[in-house]
Amino acid sequence: MTTLRRRTVLAGLAGAFASGCLPRLGSGLFPLGVASGDALPDGALLWTHFTGPDALELLVWPEQGDAGAAQRQPASGEDGFCVIEVGGLQPGTWHLFRFESENGVRSPLGRFRTALAPDALEVVTFGATSCIKHGHRYDTLARAAERTDLDAFVFLGDSVYTDGAASLTDFRRKWAEGLGGPEYLALRGSTSLITQWDDHEVRNNWEGDSVDEQLLTNARRAFLEHQPIRQEETHPLRFWRTIKWGKTAELFILDARSERDRERGEYVSPEQLEWLIDGVTKSDAVFKLILNTVPIGAFDGPFFAPFSEDNWQGYPMQRLELLTRLEEAGTPGVLFVSGDFHFACFGRVAKRGPGSTLFEALVGPGAQGPNPLPAYPNGDPWEFSSAVNNYTSFQLDPFTRQALIRYHAGNGRILFERVVG
Repeated sequence: MTTLRRRTVLAGLAGAFASGCLPRLGSGLFPLGVASGDALPDGALLWTHFTGPDALELLVWPEQGDAGAAQRQPASGEDGFCVIEVGGLQPGTWHLFRFESENGVRSPLGRFRTALAPDALEVVTFGATSCIKHGHRYDTLARAAERTDLDAFVFLGDSVYTDGAASLTDFRRKWAEGLGGPEYLALRGSTSLITQWDDHEVRNNWEGDSVDEQLLTNARRAFLEHQPIRQEETHPLRFWRTIKWGKTAELFILDARSERDRERGEYVSPEQLEWLIDGVTKSDAVFKLILNTVPIGAFDGPFFAPFSEDNWQGYPMQRLELLTRLEEAGTPGVLFVSGDFHFACFGRVAKRGPGSTLFEALVGPGAQGPNPLPAYPNGDPWEFSSAVNNYTSFQLDPFTRQALIRYHAGNGRILFERVVG
């Protein structure tokens, strides 16, 4: 399939969204469609859930190439959840993929771009959102799915709401319900994903060992079954990791839930904190995006005080150490990208002192009710805030060393844009 044909498919999908005639992308034996994630220069993780009884095969080929010459490999997974590592691909190249059963049943078509070669400098564009709850309109996801220029899409936690689940069956049902909308399936199939978990993938405001061990085991398994995430063999329970797109961008993906220890004042483990600071300050990428499921910015209004324990402000020593050391290092191109608060916001991390030279983009919600604030943050250090459901795009230009940040509403309107750098 050529690029032109792929664009035609996406344009047709956009028209279907606009008319309300949504295709059943996940129908049949592939009820949740396909997805890809954690792209490398030579490959990616490719995902599907197959409910049929027969053997499955994965096909991958360059978008500009011929499906008849596709790279093929067997695909299997426990209970039909397949997360397949594919390699041997060209860097910075768009690919198409699908799964096929031995009886000829085909999955929907998926699309992803491999990451840039290690030394490459090229403009890249990422999308991001958070907080997507079944029962709310998915029009922001539909708008993002129409685009062909998003090199990857970041889900900053609360990608589904599994609150109330206990058994593995419960969690799987909640995931299927949350991901099952055609807009969600279209977005997941349109580009490579970078995903984190926050609280609602387990239960509201959970942290550390505050939940039952078996419940956490079930929640973690369901999360890994439904999201294409690369894990270290030596640290299979570790979700914090980096993904690099050449010398343009390095993304630092945090886990701000499972290592919290309130008694020790640790928002993340000392090991994760040191890994983050060391990685950001030594990175040779022009842009360093810290993907942070809960904001680090200073929300000083009285409404936020009761909730400070669920964000970085409730752990002041680690917050101070992180911001101080990043600023003392003078590392350019650092940007916090955060979620969770059910409103969009952009500005400096603090009015003065540590964090006053760093920016944070609070993104989402993608599909949620607005935070019931009496007034949203405005004025120094915040330049913009909105309760409108949204996703955010980050166009990173390594040549000008500038990032164009845009907040997009579900109707296509740009709520706010800002160039930093």
